[in-house]
Amino acid sequence: GSLRHAPLRGPPGTLPSGPLSSVSPRALPPGSPITLLPPIPTPGQGWADTRAIGAKECRPNSQPWQAGLFHLTHLFCGATLISDRWLLTAAHCRKRYLWVRLGEHHLWKWEGPEQLFRATDFFPHPGFNQDLTAQDHNNDIMLVRLPRKAHLGPAVQPLNLSQTCVSPGTQCLISGWGAVSSPKVEYPLTLHCANISILEPRLCRRAYPGHISDSMLCAGLWEGGRGSCQGDSGGPLVCNGTLAGVVSGGSEPCSRPRRPAVYTSVCHYLDWIQETMEDN
Repeated sequence: GSLRHAPLRGPPGTLPSGPLSSVSPRALPPGSPITLLPPIPTPGQGWADTRAIGAKECRPNSQPWQAGLFHLTHLFCGATLISDRWLLTAAHCRKRYLWVRLGEHHLWKWEGPEQLFRATDFFPHPGFNQDLTAQDHNNDIMLVRLPRKAHLGPAVQPLNLSQTCVSPGTQCLISGWGAVSSPKVEYPLTLHCANISILEPRLCRRAYPGHISDSMLCAGLWEGGRGSCQGDSGGPLVCNGTLAGVVSGGSEPCSRPRRPAVYTSVCHYLDWIQETMEDN
């Protein structure tokens, strides 16, 4: 029943192929590992999924707060623009520097509204365990400061943070360029979206015994087949038009029955977010 950080993007040079495929449901033993959705792995490194399984292509620029975090040329994690200068993502997405892309839809096409930044200022939550091998999802949240203000427009807009904690049964939206199939991983070139619902905390704890704290959320379909997967780590869980969660981890392969994706619950970190932005 250990958690694992799942890596994000596929090996360099891999191309997505084929239509969205669904995950075949099969029962899993209780207490399977949680995988932290990790960043892009290097070739040959084992990695797990953190992407939008069961997702469809989003309407272009319909999620104007969505950011892509790239290490070198590889998509590493998702993030959410929360002001013209700050992004919120998962702490396990940290690198010495990352390229940030805003206004992005098709990763390989220049469509006009894209903006590129080189980010070096990272503020992981002080309670996050930086030893990723510990598979500790607690406080998996990080602020990223842009080197200059983003130019806001129709395709680049910040998202408000949820001021109240979201209740089970709430319908929410996830988005990302993460894998759209699992365990055979296929990555889309366009931003994908999926509707999922917040699950009861007891189901979350049943799926990952001993690993779920009050500052985590589980969301997805309990019967499987839809949820975050590789490449979505750090990306937004949007509920009632506000940012309710940050993609943190899940089981591998993605979207299996009774193995929902795990999110850091933003409502528990409002004071820390506000203070960090004001102090820096």
